[in-house]
Amino acid sequence: MRRASRFMPKAQRPTIPWRGRIFMAVAVLALLCSLLLALWAYPVTVCSIAVAIWALVAIEERQQGKRLVQRLQARSGESICQFARAIDCRQVDTWVVRSVYEELQRYYSEKWALPLRVTDRLEEDLQLESEDLDHVLVDMAQRAGRNLSDTRTNPFYDKVNTVGDLVHFLNAQPRLKVAAA
Repeated sequence: MRRASRFMPKAQRPTIPWRGRIFMAVAVLALLCSLLLALWAYPVTVCSIAVAIWALVAIEERQQGKRLVQRLQARSGESICQFARAIDCRQVDTWVVRSVYEELQRYYSEKWALPLRVTDRLEEDLQLESEDLDHVLVDMAQRAGRNLSDTRTNPFYDKVNTVGDLVHFLNAQPRLKVAAA
């Protein structure tokens, strides 16, 4: 018999090798040098562009903050229990449900701790772009014991818009041989 989903292991994240860290440090240093050079050559232009970008980012963050506060107030007291109740767990593996919920929470833990709903849209509500989704999906699949080698044959392929769709997509993926034990 399979263990309960609350006992599932955490995802193992690979560490960046030392060559990757050196490359990133050199890239950041080159960017800083080019910015300082541009600031020295065109101080008024660079400062005005920086102030305009800063103002636009501040306005957008303020609007997103207001929307987030409204959602947090509407969802106070919700947890993974309400999320799991919205999904038919007789049809869907509970490990998949928990891995999707917890990995999305872990991905957003630095930004906010909003309880997720099955109806949350990935791009519009959670601002999760496809590249980020691919990264998080690997951790979800690892925790749930699912194989991501052939996703194009999945009936939910290219139809994932909400968190619920993501649960059904991952559930339709075949199980790993190792996770069945």
